[in-house]
Amino acid sequence: MEKDRNKKIEKTKANILEALLLLLQHKEINEISIRELTETAHIHRNTFYIHYTYIYDILAEVEENMCRKVKEMTDGMEPTQLKENLEAVLESVFEYLYQEREKCGLIMRYRGSVSSGKGLVESIFVKYLNAFPNTFNEASVEFQVQFYYCTTGAMGIVRYWMEHDFKESPKRMAALTAKLLTKGIQGALEEAGRG
Repeated sequence: MEKDRNKKIEKTKANILEALLLLLQHKEINEISIRELTETAHIHRNTFYIHYTYIYDILAEVEENMCRKVKEMTDGMEPTQLKENLEAVLESVFEYLYQEREKCGLIMRYRGSVSSGKGLVESIFVKYLNAFPNTFNEASVEFQVQFYYCTTGAMGIVRYWMEHDFKESPKRMAALTAKLLTKGIQGALEEAGRG
């Protein structure tokens, strides 16, 4: 019974998202009314309000689900395993983002309205940092700046990839990202050693 109910909710939410994507082909998100969205999705307004309050809530949920999926890719890994397999893990992430490129584009397009999108790589980077000697003072400005630099830089790579129609392979993008993240963390370690 509960399983059937969950499937129905998932189907309704997928229908709402599909309607939103359809409408976004012709207008900006701030031009879309809930009435127009529910008519396109062929649902009652009350059905929309059971799941969401605002249209932007749909985007937040899409991003949250994508972030959870990316985090799950490393859930069973120890930090040292992640460090040793960073490029392979990132390749899985880029493959996933490619498969979900329409949703990824939606998040990146409206990221100022939802979040910075950095949650897509943040969980991996946090675990990756744990593989290094405990030389980081996570409360320090140096650490915070380095963390922000690496996560937003990785999202910049995703944004670049998206804006160039995903032309480069997930494998190539993963290799570039791994290289830059590794250099970033080495810089932070050197900075910590000088401090």
